[in-house]
Amino acid sequence: MPAPSQFAINLSEKFPNLTNSPILEAVIHWEAHASKPLEQISLKDLLTKRLPEYPIIQPQYGIEVKIEGTSDDRSQFSQHTQWNGFRLEDNPKNYVAQFTHTGIAFSRVQSYESWENFKTEALRVWDVFVELAEPQAIRRLGVRFINRILLKQDESISTYLTSEPYRLSGLEISPKSFFYQDTYQVSNYPYQINLVRTIQPNQTGSGSEQALIVDIDVFTNEVSRIQEDLNQQLAEMRWLKNKIFFSNITNTALNNFGS
Repeated sequence: MPAPSQFAINLSEKFPNLTNSPILEAVIHWEAHASKPLEQISLKDLLTKRLPEYPIIQPQYGIEVKIEGTSDDRSQFSQHTQWNGFRLEDNPKNYVAQFTHTGIAFSRVQSYESWENFKTEALRVWDVFVELAEPQAIRRLGVRFINRILLKQDESISTYLTSEPYRLSGLEISPKSFFYQDTYQVSNYPYQINLVRTIQPNQTGSGSEQALIVDIDVFTNEVSRIQEDLNQQLAEMRWLKNKIFFSNITNTALNNFGS
């Protein structure tokens, strides 16, 4: 019996170019803690100078809650709001950068154009973060694409997905709603994958419409140096994302998306 073929990422593989892509949001995320103090006023001034294409700068805050026990078996509750960083948007509001003490998440939230443009801009903003925050290590690097597919009334999930959610044993009834999350470790590569498939109401349509969400998050915890060329790893993570997406959607879906 021949040995099973070993999995390999093939960056030369071509995927369909969708003119009506269901991408709701594309994200490249770095978890990389700042090694120097970031002050709110001075950081805003620096970001305004370094990234003038992002004139919309809004502070982000987090709430820290503490519950402490006392000697008389009573609890003391305290709540503290602290500044975490900034949310930056460009003028067309296509790009969003969340610039925090713990890293940066760079998103394309409207009219996704191309991977090359998106990646290039993300790396440019990442370089600004490295300059200003001076992180010592990248704890996590991720590529995440959230796809949103509108379903017509009574339209089957099988119209879009090659494998339907589980049916109820004995009755062969498909679920009206579902939430499935799968986690994978990629053999022979330092990548993990979170795949979420779920149904949610369509907030912009009629009450009977639903949206199928296919959320693919490919990430690694193994980046050796801050200044390392990340193009190879980003390309491999993007290939994994594409492989999962195009392997799980039907030819009917491809036609609807304009392949």
